[in-house]
Amino acid sequence: MKRISLILCCVLLFSSQAFAEIIQLSANLSHKMWQTLEKNDAEGLGVHERSILGATLALEENNPKKALLMLDIPSSQGDPLANLLKAEAHRRAALEAVSSVGDYAKHHKLSKQQFAAIDLSEDLTEATVRLQAFADKIDGTAGFPFDILQVNNHIFTVFLVDKARSRLFVYQRNSDGELVRVADEYVVTGAKGGDKKARGDSKTPNGIYRFTTIRHDPALRAQYGPVVFPIDYPNALDKLQGKTGDGIWMHGYPEHKTRRPPQDTRGCFALPNTVLKQMEAYVKPGQTWVVIGENFKFVARKQQTDLRSSIQASIQSWKHDWESLDADAYLSHYHTDFRSGKYNLKRWKSYKKRVNSPKKYIRVGLKDMAIIHDPTPWKKGEMVVVEFKQRYQSSNYSDSGQKRLYLTRNSSESPWQILIEESL
Repeated sequence: MKRISLILCCVLLFSSQAFAEIIQLSANLSHKMWQTLEKNDAEGLGVHERSILGATLALEENNPKKALLMLDIPSSQGDPLANLLKAEAHRRAALEAVSSVGDYAKHHKLSKQQFAAIDLSEDLTEATVRLQAFADKIDGTAGFPFDILQVNNHIFTVFLVDKARSRLFVYQRNSDGELVRVADEYVVTGAKGGDKKARGDSKTPNGIYRFTTIRHDPALRAQYGPVVFPIDYPNALDKLQGKTGDGIWMHGYPEHKTRRPPQDTRGCFALPNTVLKQMEAYVKPGQTWVVIGENFKFVARKQQTDLRSSIQASIQSWKHDWESLDADAYLSHYHTDFRSGKYNLKRWKSYKKRVNSPKKYIRVGLKDMAIIHDPTPWKKGEMVVVEFKQRYQSSNYSDSGQKRLYLTRNSSESPWQILIEESL
């Protein structure tokens, strides 16, 4: 499947079923892009490149006259791409003119159909890609998501739901094990802004989740589209914070709707039905993570190094102190609000001291680690989720399995501490 762009997905054809939402959503971005293009230096762009980008943007806004004005420079005369953009601009201008004829001309309907049938979209791919790269730079979505710090073999895809931008970014592991962006879609979220706190508050939750199932239920189709994808809200962190409610899905539009404003659900996140069906190829329950927040940061990968290293060092220190049989050192890694199932910190300390005291040795092996940073600060600080395969051996017991830790710290100078520990 080709990468789908919020700004440019079929926009040059003006055939997207979500066109009204795209125009509404991209108005601010388009304004920023025009402001940049109209500057003399224009981000270091030459006059010719500015004309190509400006013409493509004008066509996105269905303004063929402005597109032709942008291309009215000497260097565009011999450029095939510039000439193709001119042809498309002239076609649309002609279509507008023919449409305005009304009943005056006998054959205007046939002429209109002929103009409309000319499809230049395949040849305009280069223009759309160049404008997308420019839009990403202006909008701050170029680069890699800061919050995806490390992936493991268990992760198939990561969905980022950016409520502020009303955009869904999808990343998939390639043959080298690296995540690459495969989709960028308009998404509808909760009717009320902010993080979900309680059942019925019409807010989409912020946090790190997974899709749990894929449901094709004919009874849901009329209201929620051809397929729904529930997430595991409320997760352990949500429950610790006293959040309520459930039934948060990625779903589609009601059958009679083709457009929806950015904030229009009761807490779920929704896509146009045709896009929703395409997303099924990127969902594996339990192996697709869903990160929901606002204004995600996109950076060069090297900008993640310090944060990732601090988390890895904290995990290794925890492992070392666990193996040392020094109970106080090991338990110092746990937060005062710690929870693990039925255990709070006091009960956890008592339990661990009791089971570890007779042991002669402990060996802990950790591998295939994933680290996802929560873009939304927890009430007491920063939060990350770490998952890995753990092999445990001691003088009287051994086992292996998947483990998940929620780590938090109240500042970049503070140590990471384990807030929640789960065996999966």
